[in-house]
Amino acid sequence: MKTYELHIKNMVCERCVIYVMQVLQQLNTPPQKVELGRVIFSGPCDTILPTLEKKLREVGLQVVYDKTEVTVEEIKIHIIKYLNEVEAGNNVSRLSAYLSDHLARNYFSLTKLFSRNQNKTIEAFAIERKVDRVKQLLREGELTLSEISYRMGYSNVQHLSKQFRAITGISVSAFKTEYTRSAA
Repeated sequence: MKTYELHIKNMVCERCVIYVMQVLQQLNTPPQKVELGRVIFSGPCDTILPTLEKKLREVGLQVVYDKTEVTVEEIKIHIIKYLNEVEAGNNVSRLSAYLSDHLARNYFSLTKLFSRNQNKTIEAFAIERKVDRVKQLLREGELTLSEISYRMGYSNVQHLSKQFRAITGISVSAFKTEYTRSAA
């Protein structure tokens, strides 16, 4: 049987990985490998692909065929992996060096491609993902803002607060108050 590799857009968390695995198993096509943004499987691709694409669309995922879109999705996946490394406290290089190393391409060409396709810079996308994670940590309520700031690689709480307000339009304290009120 032939092996297929599909790239999947918007597949950015472990829940997505689990969902894709479940869909392929429902289609009697156990995957060989499923990771953020990518799945490898053997089987009759022609017969399962329409159903797989339909199931993925239902949850906001999409099979990507265009080479440029595949590269953009790989950039997004590696940004998420980079932020996970930062949060885990691993000593990682700057984002630009990390992306160049992991994608084996010049950072300038990556940023140009990404900006043209997404209408935002790689840095803006990374900051948005970072702030999303900060919001998640604030909702969990287990860490202080100072601990979150350190964990997410910010130089200080003020820097986190400034980026948070720029992305969300509200302060960290207003977000915490709003979340506490809506959770009660």
